[in-house]
Amino acid sequence: MAGTAMHVDPRLVASDWLAGFSTSISNSDLLGVSQTLLPDGWLRDILVFTWDIRSLEGREKVASYLTDTLAASRISDLKIDESRYLAPRTFPVPQRSALGVEGAFTFECAHGHGRGNVRLVPDEDGAYKAMTLLTELRDLPGHEEQRTLPLRDDITGIPGRDMQEDFANWVKEVETRPYVLIVGGGQTALQIAARFKQMDIPALVVERNARIGDSWRKRYPSLTLHTVRRHHSLLYQPYPSNWPEFTPRDKIADWLEQYATIQDLVVWTNAELKVNPVYDAETKEWDVTILREGFEVKLRPSHIVLATGTLGEPNIPEIPDVSRFQGQVMHSQQFQGGAPYAGKKAIVIGAGNSAIDICQDLVLRGAESVTMIQRSETCVLSRDYVCGMLREAFPEDVPLPVADFRWGSFPLGLLKKLAIAGEQSAWDANKDLHAKLRKGGIRLNMGPEGQGIYLLTLERGGGYWLDKGGADLIGDGRIKVRSGVSPQRFTETGLVLSDESELPADLVVFATGFVQMRESNAEVLGHEVIKKTEEVYGLDEEGEIKGSYRPSGHPGLWFATGDFFISRFLSKPLALQIKAIQLGILEHDGRRAGSKGVLSKRP
Repeated sequence: MAGTAMHVDPRLVASDWLAGFSTSISNSDLLGVSQTLLPDGWLRDILVFTWDIRSLEGREKVASYLTDTLAASRISDLKIDESRYLAPRTFPVPQRSALGVEGAFTFECAHGHGRGNVRLVPDEDGAYKAMTLLTELRDLPGHEEQRTLPLRDDITGIPGRDMQEDFANWVKEVETRPYVLIVGGGQTALQIAARFKQMDIPALVVERNARIGDSWRKRYPSLTLHTVRRHHSLLYQPYPSNWPEFTPRDKIADWLEQYATIQDLVVWTNAELKVNPVYDAETKEWDVTILREGFEVKLRPSHIVLATGTLGEPNIPEIPDVSRFQGQVMHSQQFQGGAPYAGKKAIVIGAGNSAIDICQDLVLRGAESVTMIQRSETCVLSRDYVCGMLREAFPEDVPLPVADFRWGSFPLGLLKKLAIAGEQSAWDANKDLHAKLRKGGIRLNMGPEGQGIYLLTLERGGGYWLDKGGADLIGDGRIKVRSGVSPQRFTETGLVLSDESELPADLVVFATGFVQMRESNAEVLGHEVIKKTEEVYGLDEEGEIKGSYRPSGHPGLWFATGDFFISRFLSKPLALQIKAIQLGILEHDGRRAGSKGVLSKRP
């Protein structure tokens, strides 16, 4: 026996499960494979059974997914991963008063080298079944991800070789003939470029600002990242041990700038994609023009990756009579700090992270009055509460790639169900915070379905904030709140709301979010191109991120979205798909349903 509820041998449990799973896989036994999962267990598959990213809940959906893909996947040589941080281990399952077992394993498959992660819990009969199962393509044989920076290893003992000359020639080649053009110079773009470099995919990054990091430097001075540093670390390059827990604006800007240098990324600043690039279906290349420091440069990349930010251009509602207003009107993106507004009356429209940050900054900088306009309910949790969970998911004593692998093995659809089931505990843990907010007039929820902040960031990108002191200012009245109303029209001296009340103002800030990335890029790419693409961001019916890191609907065009973790984790499957296309292993027409990947046999 593998053990009792009081004592479980994790290695034995994992080995027994993997043996049964392996037998069913090798026999192409659909029923047997599905029976290794709990009835409501989940499979998250990343490029193993198809060239797609899929999440399936329940035995029936898993079996249906595998009907036409199991035999062709040719999974073999499954082995428990015995490495220090991934060896089988137990975890508590409070709902069942039992211990679960989490373990990782490696395997080979038709697409290449694979790995998996499984969380096993006892069913009603005490048999361990998979609550979650991840299968992930890790590398293409013969084209594995490099462990060190290319062209930077010691070659001083090789006659005729010059490291600096080799590197300079490589940069020139990438600038002349990039296989991939990455548009945008933020964290997502740079992490993708770093991943591509290690995968030997020539990629050129174009950033319209004068410096990498300027998109951060132009934001309000009090801005800090709201997650712990481990969560917002960059691929391959951890922060120094004395780095701030919550990285401030200028630090992340400077870190991104030096990251591009340290990782040997090829970046053009003061460069932007001119409108209407043309895709040649015969050559499978784009005809693009880059306006670089005032000069036009022609390029013919095979792929364009849009990484211009999950959210695009500022969204500013059209409010009548704005020209009559004698004060200042701006979007939160333009807000440069509260100091100029000491002694002034300010209105902030919106009730998300940017809105509360700006309200707080205005109060602390001496504004005469600050009023937040909350148009709809907001999910508010304390930063300490949320970051406590992030520290568990991304612990300091576990290598970040391991933490990413474990966290990425959770299907987002399951995380949503767990969050909804735990909604009351979130209310209970934040009751003191919520009392202050309700006293000040804030209307609260835990998301439309009770899913909480993490899923809201993925589904909506708004409607929430992590509180770091703003609730105290709302509770004592220093930030006033008008809830359930919206701006109707400007006057010379203020703003009239939907209840016909008027608020005097010298400053009105629209913290009203941004338009979606797909929409904001329509003018550049052309509407004929954009209308072929799928929706971008939010979660699809399976709980995967829409239109991101997988075929967009148009050949040679990809979208990359999400936070630091998502960019770290999903940059690999994006790189694998593009590398497979580059090698002639994978052919597709840009549409997920039309992808036809046939792997050639390697000698």
